[in-house]
Amino acid sequence: MKGKFVLIALVVVSMLFAGCSNSNNETANNPNGESKGNATNDGGAVTPSKAVWFSTIDFWNPPTTWSTDPKTVQGAITEKTGLTFEFNIPAQDGDTKLNLMLVSGNDFPDVITVTNDVVAKKLIEADKVWELDEFLKQYDPESHLLTDFPADVKETINQRDGGFYAYPSHISSEDARAVYPPTGQFYVDLVEYGSNGGMLVNEKLLTEAGLKLDDIRTESGLLAAYQKIKDMDLKVDGASVIPLLVDGKGFQGPTLGFLQDTFGAMPVDKEGNYRDKLLAPETKEALSFLYKAQKGGYFEPGQMTVDNAAVKADIASGRVFTFIGNTADTSFQLNDYWTSSGAILSDAGTKPVLGKNKRAGGGWMKTFISKSTKEPEKLAKWLSFMSSKEGMMLHIYGFEGVHYTLDGNGQLVKTEQGIKDAEQYMTTGVSAFWPFHHTTFSYGTQQAPTEETDKQAVTANRVQAAFGKSEETEIYNNSAFALPSDLFDANSKFANDELQIKTYKEAQIAKIIMAKSDGDFTKLYDEMIVQLKKLGIEELDKERNKYVQEKNAEYGVNVKGINS
Repeated sequence: MKGKFVLIALVVVSMLFAGCSNSNNETANNPNGESKGNATNDGGAVTPSKAVWFSTIDFWNPPTTWSTDPKTVQGAITEKTGLTFEFNIPAQDGDTKLNLMLVSGNDFPDVITVTNDVVAKKLIEADKVWELDEFLKQYDPESHLLTDFPADVKETINQRDGGFYAYPSHISSEDARAVYPPTGQFYVDLVEYGSNGGMLVNEKLLTEAGLKLDDIRTESGLLAAYQKIKDMDLKVDGASVIPLLVDGKGFQGPTLGFLQDTFGAMPVDKEGNYRDKLLAPETKEALSFLYKAQKGGYFEPGQMTVDNAAVKADIASGRVFTFIGNTADTSFQLNDYWTSSGAILSDAGTKPVLGKNKRAGGGWMKTFISKSTKEPEKLAKWLSFMSSKEGMMLHIYGFEGVHYTLDGNGQLVKTEQGIKDAEQYMTTGVSAFWPFHHTTFSYGTQQAPTEETDKQAVTANRVQAAFGKSEETEIYNNSAFALPSDLFDANSKFANDELQIKTYKEAQIAKIIMAKSDGDFTKLYDEMIVQLKKLGIEELDKERNKYVQEKNAEYGVNVKGINS
C-alpha cells in the first residue's frame, strides 16, 4: 500500500489521543477578520495576528473556531506564538483547488499542508514556499529545528524535495528513537509489526455466532463464517448484521491491497525484478475472494461507492462482523470489542507478506510556509514551538494535571478527561494538530498503555499488530518500492500509459468483483491481464525496475518474491 495508506508512522495510534474543548471563547474568526482578544507573546501583551492554514486532507478536522482563551490548547498556542488560525480545508478536490491558487496567485494561504508529492513539488518549483532552514535562520535563528531535527528524516526529505521544504508529520526513525526510545514493548510491537491495513473482527458477533478466531484464519473458513452469519440472520438493534464491510469508494487501495498482502502478492518477482502487483497470480486470489463475497451476498455492492463518513457510521453501529481495509480511517478503537485474526491464509497455500519501510519516513502530511505570508517572524516561532517538546506536550496531550499526569519515571499517563477530550479533538483541540504529531516522541513519552489505563490504545495495538505478528507473515523491506508519483514526466508516453491503466483497471476490477458466474469471473480477469499488457504495463514495469534496482543498491536491499 502506498501513498496515504503507507504506514509511514502508524497514524492511528497518535490520533487516538485527539480531543475536544470549550469553544465559548473569543476567536479569530470574527466578521472583520481580527481577533477581539489579546495574547502574550515574548512576555508582552499584543493583539494576535491571524494566519490562514490550507489543507488538502479533507478528513482532517481541527477546531473550526479558534479560541484565544489560554486555558484551551488553541489559546495556549496563541499565547506562545501571537498567532490565531483560520482553516481552509475543502470538503473535496483539495489538490485541484490548491493548483488553482498556484495559477491565480490570489489569496495564497500562509501555511499549506498536503500529502500528494506531486503537489508538494509544484509548490516548491513555483517558488511559493520557504526552504525551512533558510526561513528559520532568517526569522528564528535560535530554533531547535536547526540543531536537533532527526538527520535521517531530513536526508529523506532532502532527497525527495531537493531541500528541507516541508515539516513532516508522524516522524518515525532510528535517529528519533535514539532521542526518544520506546517506553515499552507495546510501542516496539507497533514499530516492528504495526500496519493500518488489516481485518477488523467484531468479537461480540463472533461469539454470538459460535465462532472463534481460529475458525476464520483461512480464506475458506472466513467465507464459511460469512455464510453462517447470513443464515443465522443476526441482528443488532433490529438491523441485520453486515458480514463484510469494504473500505468505501476507495476500496481498491486498502481493501484489495490487504487481501493482496495476506494472499502473498509482492511488487517483485522471484528474480527480484519489479512487477506490478496486478500481474501477480496472488492478486487473482484476492479478487476471487471479493467476487465470492459479493456472489454470496456477504457485502452490498453499494459499499464500493460510499464515502469515509458512511464507513465510520457502519463501524460505529456495532452491526459489522468484519471490516477489511484501512483501519486507521474507521475510529474502531472507540469500541473495545474489535479484534483481528491477523493474516487470512490463502487456500492456494501462499505465504502472507507485509512490506515495512525500514528507512526514515519523509512525512505523511507535509507542511509548508508560504513566502507571501505577512507574518514570517511569528510563523517561524510557531513552527519552532509546535515541533518542540513543550509544544507537542501541549497540542498532542493538553494540560498537565487536567489531561495527563507524569508517573515516577516521568512517563505521561492520560487522565479520563484527557482521553475524553482527545476523542473530541474537533472541538477541544487536544491532539487535533496532526501535521505536528511525532510518533517516535509519543512512543517515548507516554506510559505504555494497559487495559486499565487506555483501552483504546490497547484495542488499536491488538488489531494493527495482528497481521505483522501472525506466525505465517513474512515481513520484507519495501523501502525501494516507494515509487515517486512523478517518476514519469507528465508529458511522456509512460505517464499517459500509466493514466490509461489506472482508469481501465479501476473499472475492470469492479466488473470482475461483480461477475455473475465463475466463468464470467475467469473471463473478465483474463481480459484484464491481456488488456493491461496491451496498454503497456510491462514496459512501465521495466522503467520502474530501473528505479527500484537503483534504490536497492543505494539502500543495500535485496528483496525477491517468495510466492509466485
